[in-house]
Amino acid sequence: MRLTCRVDNFFKIRPLFLYVLVFAIALTLFSYLQFDQTFADPDSFYHAKMARLLAERGVITEFPWLSATNLKSSFIDHHFLYHLALAPFVKLWPPLIGLKIAAILFASLAILAIFWFLRQLKIKGAFWHAIFLMTVNPFIFRLNLAKAQPLVLIFLFLTIYLVFSRRYFYLALLSGLYVWLYGGWPLAAVAAGLYALINWFWQYLPGWPPAILRNWARQKIHKQNFLLLLSAGGGLLAGIFFNPYFPKNLDFYWQQTFKIALVNYQSVIGVGGEWYPYGIQDLFAAALPFSLLLLFALAGFVFFYKKQPASAWFFFILSFLFFILTLKSRRYVEYFIPLALCFSALSLNVFLEALTKNLSKILPPRYVLPLPLFILLAISPIFARDLMSVKNSYQKGLPFEKFAEPARWLEQNSQAGDIVFHSDWDEFPLLFYYNDKDYYLAGLDPTFMYQYNPALYRRWADYTTGKTRAGLYLTIKNVFKAKYVFVDIKQNQAFDRNLADNFNFKKVFENGEAKIYQLEP
Repeated sequence: MRLTCRVDNFFKIRPLFLYVLVFAIALTLFSYLQFDQTFADPDSFYHAKMARLLAERGVITEFPWLSATNLKSSFIDHHFLYHLALAPFVKLWPPLIGLKIAAILFASLAILAIFWFLRQLKIKGAFWHAIFLMTVNPFIFRLNLAKAQPLVLIFLFLTIYLVFSRRYFYLALLSGLYVWLYGGWPLAAVAAGLYALINWFWQYLPGWPPAILRNWARQKIHKQNFLLLLSAGGGLLAGIFFNPYFPKNLDFYWQQTFKIALVNYQSVIGVGGEWYPYGIQDLFAAALPFSLLLLFALAGFVFFYKKQPASAWFFFILSFLFFILTLKSRRYVEYFIPLALCFSALSLNVFLEALTKNLSKILPPRYVLPLPLFILLAISPIFARDLMSVKNSYQKGLPFEKFAEPARWLEQNSQAGDIVFHSDWDEFPLLFYYNDKDYYLAGLDPTFMYQYNPALYRRWADYTTGKTRAGLYLTIKNVFKAKYVFVDIKQNQAFDRNLADNFNFKKVFENGEAKIYQLEP
């Protein structure tokens, strides 16, 4: 136990080493999860390709590769800063390896940023909260998908810190950059607006402040709220207007942020799995220790609600909002978990302070300090199970070379700009990565094709699922203007049979995963 006290004193005197330790643990864990040459999400191939194109050709403002979507005429790279950050990695290493290295580094930095943020809030046991966060199955799975989310979380927590500390200039600057990083930038406005609302409400609490200071304090709060909203709103507007994609980005953000992220077409078309609901029972089971911690924190929040700071109310409301969104679309779990962790840490801070004082009267400090470690060790079998689940999901992901052979065949045998009719929208990132010479139909999200032409989407979906075969050749040739048809033979057997039975389609390539048909003149 003396060793525990010495370690605790060492890190109190040298807090920098604590940051190094958190980063090292995250880097080691995420390197283990990312070790296989696979990606769990096809969009990873798209991000690697876009980073490479950005490094080689500059800003991509036109996107003819999705010929049957509205992105063909109104594309914007709403992950621009992410692709810019990836560019050195895909230049220094083979692009997919570089993307893996970047994913490990960015995810580790996200954990470090959250740990730093907890320390700014004076959270007791911030180190243990950060370690605990790295064991939550659904969060770690999403954080390591080789997508923009780690950088988004870094920006989000920096934004919240700047809101809390009222750093108006830096808040405006970061808000502008947020727009260039990710289409979810309205969250910066939500954070500033929510804090301003809580700040405004705080003045009406009983006994706040003494009557002699009340008018002065209220004027100060109104000024702070005005500057917060002005800084966040002004920064976001600057990011929108001072943008290489303006004014096309206005329509895109309406589609991406509202129609796809909030409204969602999951009941109309087959969207990506991340947009479907997360059942309460499934969420509870997937993050069991975290769910128990959150329930315990909620109980403490209710019991000590009069002592809870404004920041605890802020995270309570924001995490509840993302809890509701997670029940609608499971992808929001990547926000819900870290926000709810901050709420739990703040809520329990008051409770743990009283508990620690009482325990110290019974037990010496050298016995109290290692309690979090003992708790983590006691439930470590659950952590090990959850982390192995994430590891297995990654191992069963998409191999680096998936669709590489058919894509390269198309590149070598087609004419530049030939349209390839493909059997599913999630095949696009892989085909695009290996062959940007040809054009395709739909990708990134099927909503872009549905909004472009709902009837066209229905015809494509009916053909590729094998529901109909009438007019197959004439539609693919004259409506979609395609020269080739790509089929994933493991997922689209009915479509493949319809093509094989039609003499207008000539099979020109086949391997164990795909076939390519050429349309006869």
